[in-house]
Amino acid sequence: MESGPAIPAGAEQLTATWIQDALAAGGVADVPAIESIAVEQVGAGVGHVGESVRCRLTYAEDAPGAPATVFVKLHSSHPSTDKLARRVRLYRRECAYYRLLSRRAPIRSPILYYGDYDRRSNRLALVLEDLDGMERVDEIDGASAAQARCAVRAIARFHASSWNRIHEPPYSDIFNSLDPKWRPPVQIIYLMSLRRTFEVFGDHFSGDMRRVTETLGWKAADYMGDLAVGPRSFGHGDYRLDNMFFGPGAGDLAVIDWQVCGGNNPLGDVAYFLGGSLPTELRRSMEREAVAEYREELCRAGVEDFSGEEAWRLYRQNMLVRLLVLVVSAGGLDISNERSVRLLGLGIDRTLAAIEDLGSEEYLPARRRLFGPSWAFSEVSRCAYAGSKRLRRS
Repeated sequence: MESGPAIPAGAEQLTATWIQDALAAGGVADVPAIESIAVEQVGAGVGHVGESVRCRLTYAEDAPGAPATVFVKLHSSHPSTDKLARRVRLYRRECAYYRLLSRRAPIRSPILYYGDYDRRSNRLALVLEDLDGMERVDEIDGASAAQARCAVRAIARFHASSWNRIHEPPYSDIFNSLDPKWRPPVQIIYLMSLRRTFEVFGDHFSGDMRRVTETLGWKAADYMGDLAVGPRSFGHGDYRLDNMFFGPGAGDLAVIDWQVCGGNNPLGDVAYFLGGSLPTELRRSMEREAVAEYREELCRAGVEDFSGEEAWRLYRQNMLVRLLVLVVSAGGLDISNERSVRLLGLGIDRTLAAIEDLGSEEYLPARRRLFGPSWAFSEVSRCAYAGSKRLRRS
């Protein structure tokens, strides 16, 4: 892409000239002069780490081949959200995915017209295809069985394309969530997020589930290490209904919001989707079948030596990933609007039910070698969290 316009500070700085320059820099040919744009805010909910708007374009002349609308995604102006995005490279990842991988990936995402990320300021600007003509399903309502099967098959094909190859470009050029260097920071962020999670959503946790949630806090790094033992693939990371668009044909699915993408345990996306985007009763009735179908789709795409038993074990183990992400979201993202609070609370309910149903507590790591580095970090984390609780009570 050519050098483009400066990244705007917010959507209020978007103009017809900026869109025109961005499209030109992105190589979109034969676009006549844009006279004006109408900007509409979209994207309220949990996990929207940024500002998202739809721009309706008015051209100076007929433009049958030019986009009538574009979707523009910018960085967040919310301080805590921006801080979290910088810490775990959310904007950098998403821009890299669209630039390096989206066009070759076996899962549809919006066409990238223009993308820019500035590392120093942590500012992002993406001009994307508008998928407004496709169907969206409210995550609060939950997916149907047919939609769930469609999503599971699609992510299986996506995972198969990078199966045990995340060390190769372009995957290695984007992000590797399994890199050991990320384990301590994630554990620290999780622990820092527990207080706000319990303050806002404490009534969603039973005594047992509160204990599991706290225990994961000082074992998160070891848990992430356990996930790294086994198959690896490049995953979406936030694979849920709010990030999906369904077309009229069977299997017609497009997925947005690639900020958390990276190399990971492949069953993480499956557990994340089934554990949060389905009503609990539907998840209970079809999850075994869905995991089996996921494995079958992998095999059809060429994956070998991956049994149904291993797929089910990894699904159960990865359900704790949902809990980890929900706590970090509650602690670090802007959840000031009503839908965010409702969606996050419902996600916690669905996730805790899945953890109990599946016995995923079994996969909390056992105590590591006494006085080893892993044991020491876990003990320091546990004591620090216990100390902060005592201080708040005093």
